[in-house]
Amino acid sequence: MAIEFEVSWAPSECKTVSREPDKTIREVVQSLVVQLNLPEYDPQGRRIVYGLYREHDGERERLQETRTLTSARIQAQTVYIANVAAPWWQSNSAPPAPKPGPRPPTKPLPRRLSLLLSCRLKLAPDCTVVVQGDYLELDRAYLSSTLPQAIVLAEKARIFSGFDSRLMHVSRKNHCAIIRQGDHWLLRAYKPTYVNGRPLNNGQTVTIQPPGSEVVLGNGGWPITIELFEA
Repeated sequence: MAIEFEVSWAPSECKTVSREPDKTIREVVQSLVVQLNLPEYDPQGRRIVYGLYREHDGERERLQETRTLTSARIQAQTVYIANVAAPWWQSNSAPPAPKPGPRPPTKPLPRRLSLLLSCRLKLAPDCTVVVQGDYLELDRAYLSSTLPQAIVLAEKARIFSGFDSRLMHVSRKNHCAIIRQGDHWLLRAYKPTYVNGRPLNNGQTVTIQPPGSEVVLGNGGWPITIELFEA
């Protein structure tokens, strides 16, 4: 079962997220940088290294990257993500800005309604799942536990008979991730992934455009369809 916790990345910015308990702190940080749209380079063009912190004895300590969420005992608490070279809570606070004077009454602008699309995955002809929350990792373990057992057993039978299985072309863990970022859905590929024929790998990210995309996990691997729809 996924672990829920709150992450803060600025003085007044906080969000509830969920991750699998066996994810390492390094993997959590990498996914949060994408999900929260944090800058990857500083103004001088140097790559920013992020760390995950939590409160301990009145101070914020950095969590070891190799620990998992379970071993770090992250559960229903607030953690902090920050540039390890300059954590945002250590910067000098600026003096409060002067309060503006009264503004003349203006005619209110018409309210703009934004369309927030939901995301579902067609993993097989008779297997469609709706993405819950704002982050989902796709890999062989997820497919094996979500696909109908008849399909999984058929793929195992192919392997036993010496035939190739598309499922085996999918990485066992951390192949790619589906991420909601504001009003958009993203796909971030950690292992070879093809989105509408375009190859992605090593953390490359693409925005899924409505109505969706055809995706193949692995070279000659498992095909799925990503569909965006109005809930």
